[in-house]
Amino acid sequence: MIRPLDPLNEVSSIARLLKSAPAEEAHAEMARLEAQDLDPLRAAARLFAKGALGQREGALDVARESLSAAAAAFADLGEIRASKIARCEAILAAVRRGPRPVYRESITTLEALTREADGDALVEVVATHYRGTAERLLGDAAATQRSLLWALERSQPFLDERAKILNSLGTLYVVMGAHGAARELLEHAAELHHQHGDVIGEAISFGQLGSAALALGNLERARHFLQRQEWLCSRVGDVFGQARALNFLADVASARGRPDDALALATRAREIAAAARPPLRLWIAYATRAIGRARMDLGDTNAREDLEAAATLFGEVGNPLGAALTSWDRARTEARADASAPEPRAHSTFFGPASQLAALGLAGRVAEVLRDDRTFSKSDARASEKAIAAASQGLPHLSVAQEVELLHGAPDELARLAEAKTTAQRNLARLSSFCLAPPGLFVAAVASPSAGTGRPSLPSERSAAAAIADMPGLVVWAWLASAPVDEVARDLASLKVALGGDARARLSRVADARVLSAPLAGEVGPLVEALDLGPIVAAALSLPPGTLEVGAGIAWDPEAEGRAVMAGFSVRRDPTDGPA
Repeated sequence: MIRPLDPLNEVSSIARLLKSAPAEEAHAEMARLEAQDLDPLRAAARLFAKGALGQREGALDVARESLSAAAAAFADLGEIRASKIARCEAILAAVRRGPRPVYRESITTLEALTREADGDALVEVVATHYRGTAERLLGDAAATQRSLLWALERSQPFLDERAKILNSLGTLYVVMGAHGAARELLEHAAELHHQHGDVIGEAISFGQLGSAALALGNLERARHFLQRQEWLCSRVGDVFGQARALNFLADVASARGRPDDALALATRAREIAAAARPPLRLWIAYATRAIGRARMDLGDTNAREDLEAAATLFGEVGNPLGAALTSWDRARTEARADASAPEPRAHSTFFGPASQLAALGLAGRVAEVLRDDRTFSKSDARASEKAIAAASQGLPHLSVAQEVELLHGAPDELARLAEAKTTAQRNLARLSSFCLAPPGLFVAAVASPSAGTGRPSLPSERSAAAAIADMPGLVVWAWLASAPVDEVARDLASLKVALGGDARARLSRVADARVLSAPLAGEVGPLVEALDLGPIVAAALSLPPGTLEVGAGIAWDPEAEGRAVMAGFSVRRDPTDGPA
């Protein structure tokens, strides 16, 4: 059984050039190969080489077409391993190209390739690795970890593939905020790639090490790693990696107070991303946002146009993080304009970007938004120092030593801890964003013997609620009073399903209630103004099992009623003057 490039080893150095040579050398060798009259097997390998070069340079349409053709040619020649690996690479090109619906199709196809590998461990490892890549892009961290750990366990005979899997697993842990585990994996990956002469793989390792350092606030270390990635990518013509590195370097420059450097780096990133075929729209969007942010910091009035263009691009590519960051930049631009106006105007609200960042679980970013609100707001309702300090707990500070131990000894436990932290940070972020909202909360006390006996009953990613209490026998969730009642009902339904059929709930609307601060570490519950939970909790505890009592003054509509009933609630209204 052969690998796709093996037939060319005696007549070409293309396998080595694809991993480590400057772009012009790789193109020159490909041109030489294209001019040769090769036998069918070497011609199939040449197709694979052309696709691999396209994959490396971000020409994903060309890559997918050439790799698919190589897979078919190898299959016709009876070279099953080479055919299946070429097919896996074609699927990877499709996954990198998108859009989102492609990910699920690719996962199904890669699962089938793994089942049909007929004991070929290399095909199983490659197919499962790329399945993990598609699962990560779908946002399924648990499935991604399962796939990557499975592939890693079986990759020992294939050290070049093992290095790539270590990169992917390290990238996953960067996203999950487990930076100690990520660093351990990525440093190992960088060394393996270096030993095998794989410059592109080494550049990916350094890029993700830079992301982890940036998340931890180590700007100098982040700059070192990202500059290394950019240099390696520029050597070999990896435009995807180069555009990524330049964008992150622009973020580092902005964080260091160097908007002039950030502007130059982001402009170069946008030029490189726009020149790719097809254009790298995500990196164009991030570069446009970085350009707008730098111009804003330089006092350039054109900043608003760049940020609006970035917002449009992020909407088109469907990237919620970029959209949230750009929304924050735009709010800051408007607030600065208000502050410098001859007559003071009401500054723009920061609640919008805070809530977007909160939905992504980025409590540290919410802390920065709260700080901006404090800086620009002239009213007494601005974010307090305590609110900012509480939200700042979202900055990554997991124990590096513990993560490394769990990585080697109990990776499933590491995943559970990272997932629990993400859920808790999302709840912290939501509570912190509520500090910027006007008064008025929906509050639900839910009583159940299942509450507080296992994992905390915290709202999910799709929820609009934040948990303000979770104890044995009782859960209390809150929503902004502006939340549609059908969203409130949806969240109560999910909590009912989680707690079981005997759960009973009282939903109240408290007009003057307002979250002043999320809890600091060691505190119990947030600081909430004008909320007396006693009557609401007492009402919940007095209800028959399975009952939802909706307080007076709540415009409970048929859609909300339907959601609650489908979850198993018996709904009744409270017309009294008790809790609203």
